[in-house]
Amino acid sequence: MGLKIKKLIIILILVFPVMILGQKERNKFVEGNAGIASVDDYSFSWPIPGCSALYGETYSNDGLVTEWQLGFAFPTIATAKLFVGGGDLDKNIGIGIRPWPFFIGPQAKIGRVSFSFEVGTNDTPSFEAGLIATMGYRWTIK
Repeated sequence: MGLKIKKLIIILILVFPVMILGQKERNKFVEGNAGIASVDDYSFSWPIPGCSALYGETYSNDGLVTEWQLGFAFPTIATAKLFVGGGDLDKNIGIGIRPWPFFIGPQAKIGRVSFSFEVGTNDTPSFEAGLIATMGYRWTIK
């Protein structure tokens, strides 16, 4: 992983908690995801299915939306994601970054359904995948 990517990850990890503290509204949720990964390339010529079960929280304040997710995944065993974007708790779009497996890309949420399309390193930090596409369904926790 390049030095610029490592610096970006460190900056996001340090700045993200400050962004969350300033948010007014929040939702806690459980999310189930299914998707495909392009393993050993960037063309989906050999797609591999995957799934995850995550717990997370979404925060919103005057159009700024931040989110974190943490959970179990197959085949990577564990996964996590940080998200920053625009919108509100029900509809938003922005950029997500996964520290493990490492991916970065757009994410959109409409109601209870979320979508992402992410690009990885196609080697060990990204669990040998170049691309992943996911679709998830969220259940809000009160």
